[in-house]
Amino acid sequence: MRLRLDSLAVRVILISSLWSVAAIALLGSLLIGLYRIDALRSRASLQEAQLFILVGAASVNDAGVLQGSPNLGDARFLQPESGWYWRIAPVDGVQGEALASPSLGEGEFGRPTLSEVPFDSQFRRRWTGDGPQGGRIRVLESEIDVGGGRIARLQVASNEDEFEATVGSFARRVGLLLAAFGLGVVLINVAILLVGLRPLDRARRALSAIRSGDASALEGRFPSEIQPLVDEMNALIDNNKRIVERARTQVGNLAHSLKTPLSVIVNEAGARTGPSAKVVEEQARAMDYQIQHYLKRARIAAQRESVVFRTDIRPVAEKLVSVMRKLNPDKTITLNMSPEPLVFMGEKEDVEEILGNLLENAGKWAQSAFELTIAPVSGDDGKRWIELVVDDDGPGIPAGQREEALKRGKRLDEAVPGTGLGLAIVAETASAYGGNIELGQSDASGLRVCVTLPAVGA
Repeated sequence: MRLRLDSLAVRVILISSLWSVAAIALLGSLLIGLYRIDALRSRASLQEAQLFILVGAASVNDAGVLQGSPNLGDARFLQPESGWYWRIAPVDGVQGEALASPSLGEGEFGRPTLSEVPFDSQFRRRWTGDGPQGGRIRVLESEIDVGGGRIARLQVASNEDEFEATVGSFARRVGLLLAAFGLGVVLINVAILLVGLRPLDRARRALSAIRSGDASALEGRFPSEIQPLVDEMNALIDNNKRIVERARTQVGNLAHSLKTPLSVIVNEAGARTGPSAKVVEEQARAMDYQIQHYLKRARIAAQRESVVFRTDIRPVAEKLVSVMRKLNPDKTITLNMSPEPLVFMGEKEDVEEILGNLLENAGKWAQSAFELTIAPVSGDDGKRWIELVVDDDGPGIPAGQREEALKRGKRLDEAVPGTGLGLAIVAETASAYGGNIELGQSDASGLRVCVTLPAVGA
């Protein structure tokens, strides 16, 4: 199935793909957000536990000097500039130097003012700021009574950059997994849709077979959603065929009903003398011609709108050339045809009439040989046409008389038997199908007749 930008398949694929991508992107955002929230809670719980360890380890001696050796059980507090620090500093009534983790050394934390970050109900506060050796840290701070009303400040810091890197690594892994999942979902959607729409493609090919004349109805079983459409289409084709057949019958009846009265008028006028009788005879013949002409055009117009009447040119041409070879054993007749299938968008009888008149005319005037060439051509508007070219080595027709040769009943040489209707019939039939006829000079200095007819796919 070919996918076009304006096709239903592309629209459904785009909509389903956009929805899948949006849903997966939302899911990814939710997962990363939930992971960040859970990681923040875990870090907050860890810092609170570490702060409790500092509270248990901090004390003052009888002289009020700060003492203690906390062990938080994490090697990162021992590594310099790790971003993981603790510090216990005297505030009120406590003597001595501040205690700090080996990772902090002699450094200190930058502290916001109480107005910027106040203590909460548990007398704790948290902030994110710059570390003593660079980088970002997350600090939990509290001030407690270490005994005798003496106040010390306890601080625990974790590496904020390390935390963000962990969250970012999780986000990248989730993004890659969801991207692979999303691609799989889109590909599965495309595969499911193409498989689901395959019956429509079968229906399109079946319609194409009808249009080319290879079938007369949509054949095969289709899914229950499509079968009613197929049944209605077959009913429409049958109804169209019945309408054309009924119109053809009515045309034949009309022609037959008028033929006898016109014949009586012509015979009566012919049996009499005088200018009036001659005028009546001429006008009666003209009426007969006009009736036959317009009835034929009406029949062809009905067939042009039908998908039933399609004719393969090859067997028709081969049959007529074979007949002409038997009728003209003294002349060389050549048939040149394109190898690709050429299907005329019309009824078999009409193309037989066109080719029969062309070949009969060439056989009448050719000296020793004539040839028929049939090939596909493309019009300026992109439509496909079939070109029928007959070349003979006869006397040809002068350029100034070619237009007259296409008129009904015009005979340029009265010495040669004929009615003068052959080329006129070809011109009328080709014109009724939207084609045309051109007269020219062949390579053998004889007549070249080029007729174009609509092909299937036009």
